[in-house]
Amino acid sequence: MKTLVLVDFDKTLYKKDSLIEFTRFYKGTFQLIIGFIALSPILLNWKLGKISNETAKQKFMTYFFKNEPYNLFLEKGKQFSNENIPRNLNKNIWEKIQNLQEKNADIYIVTASFREWIVNWTEENNLKLITSKLEIANNKITGKFKTKNCYGIEKVNRIKEKINLENYDKIVVFGNGKGDYEMLQLSK
Repeated sequence: MKTLVLVDFDKTLYKKDSLIEFTRFYKGTFQLIIGFIALSPILLNWKLGKISNETAKQKFMTYFFKNEPYNLFLEKGKQFSNENIPRNLNKNIWEKIQNLQEKNADIYIVTASFREWIVNWTEENNLKLITSKLEIANNKITGKFKTKNCYGIEKVNRIKEKINLENYDKIVVFGNGKGDYEMLQLSK
């Protein structure tokens, strides 16, 4: 019997929102607070449902990271991955994933977050990764996305692009946010 495991990252496997935690790690708490104040009209409109998750997130990435050198962003992502992910894992879910891994399940982390601060950890733990992707131009972050935000139905679209679900007898899904609803429907 072949098993596929699909795992949301933020607030499921990783106890916190890694976008906010990575931004704090990269820019510092003070700059994060200043940014939240500056972005408060956008964040409020997102919370009220007036703008999409993707639009709010692009504004966030543009504010904090536009024109950042990509190699510095990658280096900070690697540091974050090594220092923050292991100590902020949901140990209950992580143990379940490790048990499934020992039974030769194919395991994918499927997240709206960006690969740059997760990939080092996933590669060390032999996990596959499906993420939102940043647009990079002239080795700098533009603040825009190269792909749609990997959230909601887009998670399912990206999973189906990469994985033939018919090859699996069992699909186990870990997710607990509204952006995971459609992915949770893939369980069998």
